[in-house]
Amino acid sequence: MRLIIAEKNIAARRIADILSGSEKPGKGTPVRTGKENGVNTYRFEDTVTLGLRGHVVEIDFEPGYSNWRSEVNTPRTLIDAGTIKKPTEKNIVSLIKKLSKKATLVTIATDFDREGELIGKEAFEIVRAANKDVPVQRARFSAITPHEISTAFQDPAEIDFDLAAAGEARQIIDLIWGASLTRFISIAAKRGGKSILSVGRVQSPTLAMIVDREKEIEAFVPKPYWMLSVDTEKDGTPVTARHTTDRFHTKSEAVKAEQNTSAPLVVTSVKEGTRVDRAPAPFDTTSFIVAAGRLHFSAANAMRIAEDLYMNGYVSYPRTDNTIYPKSLDVEDILQQLRKSPLSRAVEWTQAHRRKEPTRGKKSSTDHPPIHPAGAAKKETLTDDQWKIYELIVRRFLATLSPDARWTTLKYLFDAGAETYTATGSRLAEAGYREVYTYSEAKETILPVMNEGDRLPILAVNNEEKFTTPPPRYSQSKLIQRMEELGLGTKSTRHEVIGKLISRRYVEGTPVRPTLVGRGVVEAMENHGVPITNPEMTSTIEQHMEEIKEANLSRDEVISESKTMLRRVFDALEANEEQIGREIMDRNDEERIIGKCPVCEHDLMIRQTRGMSQFIGCTGYPECTFNIGLPSAAWGTAIREDKTCESHGLNFVRLIRKGARPWEIGCPLCNHINSNSEAFRMMPSADEKMVARLHAAHIYSVYEVANVEPERLTTALATDVATVSRLREEANAVLEILRKRSELKKFVRKHVVPRRGRSPAKVAAALVEAGVSDLEGLAAMTPDALTKMHLSAAEAETLLNETRAVYNRAKLREYGVPAVSLKKYFEAGITTPADFCSLHPAYLSVVTGIKPETVWKHATSVCTGMGVAPPEKVTARMVEAGRNDLLQIPGLGEMMLERLYRAGVIDMAGLKDADAGHLAEVTGVTLEKIRAFQDACRENK
Repeated sequence: MRLIIAEKNIAARRIADILSGSEKPGKGTPVRTGKENGVNTYRFEDTVTLGLRGHVVEIDFEPGYSNWRSEVNTPRTLIDAGTIKKPTEKNIVSLIKKLSKKATLVTIATDFDREGELIGKEAFEIVRAANKDVPVQRARFSAITPHEISTAFQDPAEIDFDLAAAGEARQIIDLIWGASLTRFISIAAKRGGKSILSVGRVQSPTLAMIVDREKEIEAFVPKPYWMLSVDTEKDGTPVTARHTTDRFHTKSEAVKAEQNTSAPLVVTSVKEGTRVDRAPAPFDTTSFIVAAGRLHFSAANAMRIAEDLYMNGYVSYPRTDNTIYPKSLDVEDILQQLRKSPLSRAVEWTQAHRRKEPTRGKKSSTDHPPIHPAGAAKKETLTDDQWKIYELIVRRFLATLSPDARWTTLKYLFDAGAETYTATGSRLAEAGYREVYTYSEAKETILPVMNEGDRLPILAVNNEEKFTTPPPRYSQSKLIQRMEELGLGTKSTRHEVIGKLISRRYVEGTPVRPTLVGRGVVEAMENHGVPITNPEMTSTIEQHMEEIKEANLSRDEVISESKTMLRRVFDALEANEEQIGREIMDRNDEERIIGKCPVCEHDLMIRQTRGMSQFIGCTGYPECTFNIGLPSAAWGTAIREDKTCESHGLNFVRLIRKGARPWEIGCPLCNHINSNSEAFRMMPSADEKMVARLHAAHIYSVYEVANVEPERLTTALATDVATVSRLREEANAVLEILRKRSELKKFVRKHVVPRRGRSPAKVAAALVEAGVSDLEGLAAMTPDALTKMHLSAAEAETLLNETRAVYNRAKLREYGVPAVSLKKYFEAGITTPADFCSLHPAYLSVVTGIKPETVWKHATSVCTGMGVAPPEKVTARMVEAGRNDLLQIPGLGEMMLERLYRAGVIDMAGLKDADAGHLAEVTGVTLEKIRAFQDACRENK
């Protein structure tokens, strides 16, 4: 049996389809999909293919280092702590071992880069642990296409243990640096749980670059300069010529040049020329991310989509440093494939105008070619974002095969008295690659024809004062370019580093800027000479890891060197631990302050409890109790924004949650007021004037009206005690309605499944709009009414049944029926309060098994609560005596007895005096038979 191990499940499935020949419908050997040990497997002939989930084992510290507060195993001890490998996907590891024992050949088919080689080596070690003798091969490919996969498996290689060692060195170094530094800084700043302060050897210098750029922007002092131009015309076409001195740095110089400018404007020189607009080089990872960034894709999102396209065989491997196509790349075959795509017209143009050789960049590597399309995709099979990235990669590939664009240029020089001016124009003469690469606009500047000696009028002289601008913040793509220049991270990890900075709330926005906490971490370390923010140290480690790849250094040598560097970092950290912790904490507190308390002028601060609750509270507590509620942290963590409210001067707030769009709260006080406006309208006495007075006294909610000291309300409203008392009663009534509405909304959210165009919130809103504010109102509705509120007939019926069960259970508990008995009643079909008042206690007793006296007590309690006359007392002795008498009547058995109980008949006297027609209707027994029973009663008498 042959075992093939791919990096992911989707790759395993595609490799199996390609090798079996079944990728084309009706061809090859069918692939049997199965699940073994909870893992997807793909079998054909004598081959089984399975996918890993990336790393299935991880490196961790030896036992004993998990306690962050340990006085023995301090953060520094992690530098020299032993490491172990442990499985993270036990079912996959177990299955590989099981299949390896039967295998006659194993092929590792993970991605071919440092990380993929390490994942492959991990799989190799699992195989070897189970079978020491089975041959293990390595399949290397740059795209999951039939040609690449077939070639890779026909000509297998060996695992590159040097490349894997470089990946393993990175793994160990990142663990040691990240864990020890994160633990130290978090403890120093008293941060734990989800609020730890992450620090890393690549992350920290990258963050420092962003902070340093922000400081440059803040320190920048704009300097004025002046630009001179003149407006003229030629044959009715307006022309603007600028002064040949690009900038005047003093106003006096600019004014003097302006005064020296006089008509006419004489053409002194005409220069025509051409300019070559070079076609772009092939995509490597960094240039791809930059191009995707111009289409508003984040670095992480662009790479995620590119990897999905790679796994599905549409593009080549997206992690590459190469910008030169290898000679082995079959460009013509790719073009023929692309002719089947919706971009066929661009492909045909490229084939008709193809340049002799593709463009070349400056970087060449032997692992993977530049990013290029690998197969034809159909627009309808991809998401909108996937198509945009696929089209970008296709058009870039076509551009590298297309001719350069060419421009004709025109430059005029003019004399205007004692000053000289110039005007330049350009026209696209040959579009070249721009025909297919449509991501930058070809802006033409067309000038009218002029000749030397032409004299033109001066219609206006423009003397504009301008100011120098600070350096821009980094976009994600520009930041990745800068990281590459400084040797920070790799093509595979740079976008992940930026993603971590964003998720840790060290940076935010587009382009990125540091948060106060991110800035605090960098400044605290820079202020005390901690070298972790310096890129040189990290760059050196990166270079030496490349040396491992080339077998010039060993894994252990580089790890040892990094530990020496890390000890120097800890020397600086430990000498300044208290000051570093204090500085970071101060920044953290500052970031949570949103403005001044409207009551006492202390700071208002975002606060989170150990649970999921969060709110904005006054730092003057307990003297000042002013606070503003926020949605639960389950909806997202509250963070401060830069924008402030014009009315209240408070910073805006938003909620952020991984995998969800931010929830923009805006000004928290405006939001607080707006969210309570409906509740105020529900109070009969609360008109706009009264609400305005309450707001002026910083009373913003109905809850506060119900709970603040009466004296405060009396003063705020300038009214009497009786009015305040009435207002408080109204407020409490509104709060009760809101409580029931909240209960209703939670119930609907629990029982209504979201679907496109219909959310539980929309259903709840429709109910409230229809005047249904609680479960009692919902229970009283009809299915037809509910179907008008975004529900199907089946959903409406189910919701009503669930509602009535919950509502009736709650009412019966309220009326005093204990939970233990309730269970028995519901199992017997006795589910509503009305059942207790309409059915005889004897019947309730016999169907539930509860004693008659207990049932009577429950029925009396329920009927009293409903304002209905309770039933006459019934005892077990009464029921038993009546039962014995009734069973003496010929033809009246146990089943008939239960029917009579349901009709309220428990003895002969009741049977004899009952209305025969009513009894027949309730019991379902014929009228003749009921009358026969009654005659028997009279005879027995």
